[in-house]
Amino acid sequence: MANQEAFAERIICLIVYSIAIAPSDSIFAPMIVLPIVLAYILRRDLSITLKRLAFLNIFIIIIAASLLFNEENRLALLILIRSNMLLFVSLILFARADSAAIALGFSKLRAPKKFVALLFFTAKLISILRSEFDRFRRALFLRSYRLKTNMISYRLIASFLGLLIIKCFKRADALRKTMILRGFNGEILTLSKPRIELFNLLFAAIAALSFIRFGALF
Repeated sequence: MANQEAFAERIICLIVYSIAIAPSDSIFAPMIVLPIVLAYILRRDLSITLKRLAFLNIFIIIIAASLLFNEENRLALLILIRSNMLLFVSLILFARADSAAIALGFSKLRAPKKFVALLFFTAKLISILRSEFDRFRRALFLRSYRLKTNMISYRLIASFLGLLIIKCFKRADALRKTMILRGFNGEILTLSKPRIELFNLLFAAIAALSFIRFGALF
């Protein structure tokens, strides 16, 4: 996995590309250069990126379909293409990054300390919730129980959610006490040394090309 400073550079790359493509009402040739370059250089992450993109397209297609019903065909197609380009770039750039690494990347960009700390601890809490949910699913599987649309299933889910909320409060309180004992002052510190990767500088430069408006494709 790339170092956290690389993720800081990739955050810049994504921000530049988003600013260039999001407000545009057309798709120009320079805009497709970055996705093509990323797909080639980061091709080891291409398969997992496409799988995640296919899942997210469920929601994009619903939005595009609603526009098609209102006979806004060009806008629907533009949203479909532009959203997929932005999602593809963001997914493949951070395919091997965990949420904590992205938070530390923001720290290297001199983002507000409270924002970085909030993002870091939120990411950790989400990972805890995910592990609890996986344990819940495994427990149901081992008991050969399948959730159904009946009161027993509803009560089971409600009990699980209530227990999850209680655990979240307990974990948060334990974390608060731990950080106080360690003298936490609101800043997430790291022991790694800054390092620049040429690939990420190349990505940022190519992303800047997206501001060039010529060769309209759509």
